[in-house]
Amino acid sequence: MKLKSVLIATFFTLIAIQFPIYPSNKSNANFSITPQQDSIIQSALNLIKSESISNKIAKLTNFKTRFMLADNRKDIAEWIKNQFVSMGYDSVFIDSFTITVAWPPHSRNYYTTYQYNVICTLEGKKNPDDIYVLGAHYDCLTLGKSSDPLVISPGADNNASGVAVCLEVARILKSTGFKTKGTIQFVAFGAEEFMTMQKDGFTGSQHFVNEAIKNKKDIKFMIDNNQVGNTTDRSEWNLNFQNNEISLHITELAHNICKRYTSISPVNTNNHIGYSDSYYFWKNGYPSIFFEEYDFSPYNFTLEDTPAHIDFGYCAEVAKISCGMLLYSNFITH
Repeated sequence: MKLKSVLIATFFTLIAIQFPIYPSNKSNANFSITPQQDSIIQSALNLIKSESISNKIAKLTNFKTRFMLADNRKDIAEWIKNQFVSMGYDSVFIDSFTITVAWPPHSRNYYTTYQYNVICTLEGKKNPDDIYVLGAHYDCLTLGKSSDPLVISPGADNNASGVAVCLEVARILKSTGFKTKGTIQFVAFGAEEFMTMQKDGFTGSQHFVNEAIKNKKDIKFMIDNNQVGNTTDRSEWNLNFQNNEISLHITELAHNICKRYTSISPVNTNNHIGYSDSYYFWKNGYPSIFFEEYDFSPYNFTLEDTPAHIDFGYCAEVAKISCGMLLYSNFITH
């Protein structure tokens, strides 16, 4: 969740109020699935493990900091790339871009740096030009007089949890050998926390979308997981479906997958639709949905955002929604 959300929340809240919330909390009666497809999805989702997600979050927080201005940012991108490669993916690359930001925020101390997106591609077997994106930002930030994000910024919930979901879904799709109809791209975005605050250049998702537009890519939808690890009541799991006016069909699909395959209760909202990587997708005509914890972590942007405060079972349930949506949308029918 980007820093701007803390600094100018009222502004984006007013923007969000202009849009009705889509759709109703009821699943689509037109949702159809064959017994074979249902079995394939259920079998795949059964392979999602909270222990695997826990391990990924722990390793990301072991970097001590993932602040976008820290010297280790390329090392983190390389680590994420190697995770995809270790799963058996052979189309994985790091895409660099530049951004100029002020640090501290609103100061006149400007830094221009290279930042990095990690893009892993599972090519479609029937319609490879149809692209489905599962993304999450890997940078993080701590605020406060006693903290220095250049040294320590654990970011377990914000947003190692989202990256762990992306990696876990990639692991499942590769290990099952699922033949996808369209192309799926797993993307770890850099430089999200300073979204819309840059003096020059682009954030990771903004750069990705700009390249997609330039190359006339046909992105069918984008799924964004941002802060999906915190709950206050482990007996009742809720999840915000941050949706937008052009993505009704994607939100309906998310509802149906969530209802059929998880124990999560979805909550439709749009109060944070300007706060995450999905923003640049739907603003440029690409349907998207942004999953976010319903019980917002009190440790956001603090040194206490550590794995000790993550509900890994909840995070695994969230991962099932993204995985199910990608599977359902990519069955090859004859």
